[in-house]
Amino acid sequence: MKKFLKIILKIFCGVIILLVLTIAIFIIIASLKKPELNRNWEIDSKVLPHFTIGTSTITIDNLRDFTYEKNVVVSADYYSETFNLDDIEKTYLLFNPFGEWEGVAHSFFVFTFKDGKSVSVSIEARREEGEKYDVVLGVLNHYEGWYAFGSTQDFINRRLVYNTEDLYQYPLLISTTTSRALFVDVSEQAQKLETKPMFYNTVTSNCTNLLADSANRVKKGSIPFHYSRLFTGYADNQLYDLKLIPHDRPFEEIYREAQLLN
Repeated sequence: MKKFLKIILKIFCGVIILLVLTIAIFIIIASLKKPELNRNWEIDSKVLPHFTIGTSTITIDNLRDFTYEKNVVVSADYYSETFNLDDIEKTYLLFNPFGEWEGVAHSFFVFTFKDGKSVSVSIEARREEGEKYDVVLGVLNHYEGWYAFGSTQDFINRRLVYNTEDLYQYPLLISTTTSRALFVDVSEQAQKLETKPMFYNTVTSNCTNLLADSANRVKKGSIPFHYSRLFTGYADNQLYDLKLIPHDRPFEEIYREAQLLN
């Protein structure tokens, strides 16, 4: 019996060692990869936004303004807009759960201005044509990352109409000064990617991580580390606890009322 247990233990240890070595090899391979700017990108990420950042205005070229039907891109248009930073009015978090498990979601910002303008900002994996996002490959630096900027209607309908997924809109309870700084920061981060590409990583640089990083650059420590950095479907729970979204009622009520309907 003891001899049998020793054999089982050796096999178990061998499997563990093999698994650790395999993971280490994949991590080393991933670390040696270099992100690229020029690939045959999917239609939604073929064109990067271009920024002219001034002291009181930001002009953005190549703002995406697609129209959609279910699983179909009807039109693929772009436009340019100049935003007056002094006119920024409000920032919203758009929260997009997807998949069968509540721990997974995509988040993005919408900034609104006093003159009626608005712009959406979403940090996403930049996929090649015909490529689907895979969580495991995302850990291994398989995808480049990008900051998508475009019309609010595009970003909302991409989730509600094209993907037929749920979408929730929370007003962020932050000052206009913070909103302005946040808009400037995400614009500056996106501007860097025009010449210096980055990887999108499921664990270390996903949509939630990078938005939280922007918030913490604007106000240090405003978004403490939380398990929602990995399990992104709980990001709105953290913001509720931090009182950064409406919190005058139970979270379940706030969540229901935040849902956008097609």
